Amino acid sequence: MGVGNLMAMPAHITATWQAAAPPEPPAPHRGASEEPTAAPDVSPYGPVLQYVTAFWDRLFRFHPHDEGTLIGLPRAYVVPSVDPVRPLFQEMYYWDSYFSALGLVGTLHEWLVFDLAENMAALVERFGFIPNGTRYYFTSRSQPPFFTKMYRLAHELKTARGDADADEYLRHMTRLGVREHETCWLGEKHPHERRKYRGLSRYHDINYSHFLASCESGWDHSTRCDGTEPGAEAGRWMDFLPVCLNSILYAREVDFAWAFARLGSATEADYWHRAAEERAATMNELMWDEGQGFFFDFDWKAERRSPCASLAGFYPLWAGFATQRQVEVIVERWLPQFLLPGGLVTALDSHPGRQWAYPNGWAPLQWLAATGLERYGFKAEANEVRRRWCDTCTHAFTKAGTLAEKYNVADPHAEPEHGLYGLVQGFGWTNGVFVDFARSLAST
Repeated sequence: MGVGNLMAMPAHITATWQAAAPPEPPAPHRGASEEPTAAPDVSPYGPVLQYVTAFWDRLFRFHPHDEGTLIGLPRAYVVPSVDPVRPLFQEMYYWDSYFSALGLVGTLHEWLVFDLAENMAALVERFGFIPNGTRYYFTSRSQPPFFTKMYRLAHELKTARGDADADEYLRHMTRLGVREHETCWLGEKHPHERRKYRGLSRYHDINYSHFLASCESGWDHSTRCDGTEPGAEAGRWMDFLPVCLNSILYAREVDFAWAFARLGSATEADYWHRAAEERAATMNELMWDEGQGFFFDFDWKAERRSPCASLAGFYPLWAGFATQRQVEVIVERWLPQFLLPGGLVTALDSHPGRQWAYPNGWAPLQWLAATGLERYGFKAEANEVRRRWCDTCTHAFTKAGTLAEKYNVADPHAEPEHGLYGLVQGFGWTNGVFVDFARSLAST
């Protein structure tokens, strides 16, 4: 598909694959405190939405005190999965929580958005940063840092309902966000040795393990960072400056600038605005390949760009520092390669055991890319991503009666690459993104 075809896309684009008609939904699970009260949804996604509404109660946990390796949290939280075969999760995870929260907004469970943000704040106050998950053995690393997005989401809800303490809440959370940012993500020595080259940061682990650094990235395991090299299952994650991480850090610095401006702190707002602009300029210099028209991870040791094209290259669209011309080139050259029948594929290359690669698609990456496309005016393309992903989830739901953490977007009728962890059912961030996408599609 060339640029002419893409640019001329109508508001509704016919996908090359369509989900089968969904069956009757399973009997809903009733929570202990409340029952779903939403009106029946007669859209194609209605049965899945009803399932998700009923399923949230099964994902809630409350552990206010430390217990064994489990770190206590002051508020309730959402776990990623309650897979009946393998009960893997009893802890809260960092970036999973934000994408789950997207599906809680505007529902009976919206209160969890505030609880998740408060739990993240408590972790920063206790540890100086937010660990990968709330287990002591996860405190060697963090995860993609969506704390500012989480508390901004909560602040928007507080503002919308007229809470008198909304800006005081923002002040408190921003103070903690800056602490996490400077302690963890701008750290230059052990245990937070992340800022490594020209002001940009890497993923890290206090054990100096490439494998555990890949876990901090959330992309465990992938073809990025030389992950296809023989005997290099984890790649060389600590040797690369990832596009995804530094885009998130740019977005955080923009969030700080916005918050301080709102709170009347002009000096702090200017400081973080300049920090964000400096990061964006360096990323454009090191990560944007003019010849290929795409953003790539940067190997700071070899001082060259990685050849691996992945959806990380779409993060600058979500963060908002890509230029309009760059985005138009990405939409022309790269979107047709990544947009497959079932949604966006994680990377264009494949490798046995690499679950964050072809042919798999993951909910958070669909959301980030679609949000970025719409930000730059490509709403039809963004909605096509949403529609194909929702169709994939709906089709899988008709077969399994649940949602999973990842899907095969090259062939939605086939199994994904299971990787080392297999296929985990549940699944928090898939539920959250599905709800958000279905809501967006219904409003068009």
